[in-house]
Amino acid sequence: MRRIRRRLACERGDALIEGLFALALVLLVVAVGAQALAYAHARSVATAAAQDGARAAAADGTQAGIARATAILAAAGGAGERLRASASEEGDEVTVSVEGQAPRLFSLPLLVPAVRASASLPLERYPTTEAAP
Repeated sequence: MRRIRRRLACERGDALIEGLFALALVLLVVAVGAQALAYAHARSVATAAAQDGARAAAADGTQAGIARATAILAAAGGAGERLRASASEEGDEVTVSVEGQAPRLFSLPLLVPAVRASASLPLERYPTTEAAP
């Protein structure tokens, strides 16, 4: 019985196990932080694409806005890979929306929210009397 108590009271190897737990926790924090940065970058790219697409759509129509937003998303590389642009025209206003998912850096089951951004501008329409001949 004393032998079992002595063995259970022994703390050899505790520092190694505690160190491994601390290392795992640090790696998890780094992974979550890197994923948060990737999400923030994707959201920034989506906002820029929506704003620039809205400028193009206000001047040249919804198709030009979608094309400009798609070009910006393509230039962003991996951050814009899973983002898609759409445009709508209601009355005298055009809206370009960019939606999709941020890139996943790790195959960890982290909850990453969807990326959504939109921008609206009034259409640039001139009276027919001022239109170029």
